[in-house]
Amino acid sequence: MAPIKTAKAKRPKYLFLRGSTYYYVRNIPARHRHRFPTIKGTQVWRSLETQNYSDAVQRLEVVTKSDDAVMHGDIPPLKKHTFEDAVSYADRNGYDYRSSGELYLQEIAASVREMATRLATTQFLSNPSQLEVAASAGAEQLPDVSISKATERFLEITPEYTHNLSDFDADAKIKRLGRSIADFIKRCGDIDILSVTDRVASEYHLSIKTDVTKKIFGSEHGIHLIADVRKVLKAVLKADYQRSFTAMDGMRINIKDAGKRSAFLESEVRKIIQELPTAKMNDEAKAIIQLALITGCGPKELCWLTSEDIHPHAKTPYIKIGPNSLRSFVKKGDDRHRDLPIVTPEGVEILKRYPNGFPSFQNGRGPLQLNRQMSPFFTTVTPGKSLYCARHRLDDLLKISGVDLGIKAAISGHSLGGHLHYYGKSGNGYTLKQKKEAIQKALAAASIKEEQENEH
Repeated sequence: MAPIKTAKAKRPKYLFLRGSTYYYVRNIPARHRHRFPTIKGTQVWRSLETQNYSDAVQRLEVVTKSDDAVMHGDIPPLKKHTFEDAVSYADRNGYDYRSSGELYLQEIAASVREMATRLATTQFLSNPSQLEVAASAGAEQLPDVSISKATERFLEITPEYTHNLSDFDADAKIKRLGRSIADFIKRCGDIDILSVTDRVASEYHLSIKTDVTKKIFGSEHGIHLIADVRKVLKAVLKADYQRSFTAMDGMRINIKDAGKRSAFLESEVRKIIQELPTAKMNDEAKAIIQLALITGCGPKELCWLTSEDIHPHAKTPYIKIGPNSLRSFVKKGDDRHRDLPIVTPEGVEILKRYPNGFPSFQNGRGPLQLNRQMSPFFTTVTPGKSLYCARHRLDDLLKISGVDLGIKAAISGHSLGGHLHYYGKSGNGYTLKQKKEAIQKALAAASIKEEQENEH
């Protein structure tokens, strides 16, 4: 009996094996290419996402028929869409976009709930579009975005980040953010923001704490670094990925180090007053130092005073710390905006001498120029301390003199927070007369403060 001749089975048309995965590969005639917006060159390439020959053949038939129908005009051509389109579609239909991989990794109960929501948006569509299917099935892969690129995106989507700041202050704030991000990249690399898992965040946190314990920088600086990175990740993941980022929530550095700036000692205050007249700085800088000692105001609060803020002839002479022609707000606004009485004759004379404020420092770089004038003085007279210590000194005096918390907060520009229910009014609810009496009482307590300092 003659042997039976067998012909080798031909691989179906358009089926191609690359590595171990089967693909649909088809040349598209020039007259039909406009119907395939995703095509590159002359061919359509689509992964059939299987290594099994039988499955590949079945999927190939479905894809081939679909493309035939597109070319014959039986169904509309596929519209090219992006990841952002899929996210937007999901948002319009009441669910968060999840990639197919994320859906697969969910617990069964969560996955069922998720798919029920998605199917509800497509079950009444007789011919769902590619976008509708892609959004529901999570077919679009999440694009990689590095932390450096995310920072650029953060500044685009949060115009409020530098809102109401002068050009100089806005630039300085952006540069500080850039330094925080550069520090993160140094520790963790310029990684995709979707890869910042709990583990990555914990390792970053540990790295920061280690540097604090080595006294490379203080805990306050470390907290600011973490806060900057966290705000970028939170904003971008929420806006562009519909993701909640919680890996850095509640991160603290419970290491006792320098903490807040220390207050001037009373002996240091006497030395400042003694050395100030002959100090090598202009008279405006000297006046600002004198006002800081009796008001607790910071350099920036004082150097940007204008004529509208200075009231030496009022029944109770005072200065106004708040919005003016040079600034839209002070610090975070709210209770930081306040009226402060000037309680000494010397202080009132300064207001009369400078009724329009301090012109040498009324520009965007004013605080920096003021610091350059004052820094050599404080380095010599009170080593390790700066004008900010005047704020903490007045705060201590207010405590020692027994001033109630509400008035103390009104003078310092602090929020009463949870204490408001007890004190019954915000910081700005107190009169100038009440604040004047409190500051006079506080300054009179300087001798008590010095006694305490001499006990140590």
